[in-house]
Amino acid sequence: MSFMRNSHERSMKSLIIFFSIFLSAGWFVEAQDIPNDNATRQSILLEKRKEKSRHLTIYRVTDAEARIRKYEKIKFPTNIFIKGWNGFRPLIGGMPSGSGFVVGGGYIYGLGDQYFQWQVNGRYSTKGYKIADFQLLYPTPQENRRFELKGSAEYRDLTSLSFFGIGNESSKADQSNYLLKDRNAYAHLWINPRGLLSFGAQGGWYAAETGVGDSGRSFDAVEVPGFGVSRTNYAVAGGWVEFDIRDKWAEPPVGIEARFTAMRYDQLDNNQFDFTRYIADIKGYIPLGYRSRILAVRLRTSHSDRDQESSVPFYLMETLGGAKTLRGFDEYRFRDRRNLLIQAEYRWEVWAYIDMTVFVDTGKVFSELRNFDFEDLHTGYGLGLRLHTPSNWRLRFDLARSSEGFKFHVGTGPSF
Repeated sequence: MSFMRNSHERSMKSLIIFFSIFLSAGWFVEAQDIPNDNATRQSILLEKRKEKSRHLTIYRVTDAEARIRKYEKIKFPTNIFIKGWNGFRPLIGGMPSGSGFVVGGGYIYGLGDQYFQWQVNGRYSTKGYKIADFQLLYPTPQENRRFELKGSAEYRDLTSLSFFGIGNESSKADQSNYLLKDRNAYAHLWINPRGLLSFGAQGGWYAAETGVGDSGRSFDAVEVPGFGVSRTNYAVAGGWVEFDIRDKWAEPPVGIEARFTAMRYDQLDNNQFDFTRYIADIKGYIPLGYRSRILAVRLRTSHSDRDQESSVPFYLMETLGGAKTLRGFDEYRFRDRRNLLIQAEYRWEVWAYIDMTVFVDTGKVFSELRNFDFEDLHTGYGLGLRLHTPSNWRLRFDLARSSEGFKFHVGTGPSF
């Protein structure tokens, strides 16, 4: 029995030793197969670099990218419409909406390091509108200038401006037109134009005469102050204060801009059309996350207070309607001595030089200050497309809808 027990114990020990040797050998083999992690990563990266070097190709600019680079390099709108050829340049637009296709040309001096800048321009439209103007500016536009001194003169012959009547309830069915010939000469001084707080003063002369438009349909001169009166001359003087707390050194600028203006019109012939105008124009540009997405809002109101026994001529009443105000309505659609305008736009960049916008415009005109409220507003809304260049030259397209149908506008520069 003792022999059998010893034999059994020896067998078990042998079996345990065998399995221990087997497992140890297996672990040694597996350990030999486990690679060094650092060595493996380095070898993989090295192999990838070698593989990539064997397939390197020269980067080739796509046709679309090449066109964009060429466009940026030549700065076509800036060199043609701003600088021109030795100062001579073509002009597009610059007339009231509805004037038809506009062509023109001008000369500008002082886009370089000159001390002053002056320009002379002329425009003609397919409806026979004619405009000529002259401007003299000192110093030339600079970021660090502390004042701006400007003189200007303008002549306009507008043969067919729309007239729908006076008041917020005027009817489109009563549309007519009138002829306006006017001219002016002004000088202004603007102190600290690029600062947070700036002041301006303006004075000059304005003359106007009206008549029947090319439609031949006139209106009662008794009900419309200023119509059919022979040439009227005014002495004009006033000024403004502006708060500009925008970040103007980046594009697009964000922040708040507010200007408050007062202008006095004194008729030189008699006192029939003496009045004072007050304007408040407040704009806000709010970034929504990224700077390429901006909520732009505006509130503007204008009030013309006539002197006793005087009236405000209809052609000097501010109007609502058209490409800059109520875009869902015709140009000059509403006019009166006072108005209120509220605008909002959501602007976003869809490509390097293309922006889109969704907008809402609402406002009204009224004659008495007690009607300065948010009732009886006329509203329009729509979509817009903005094309711009590296020098910030803009071409604007707006399609708007209102209770009076669809309107399409084309213009340059920002909407507000």
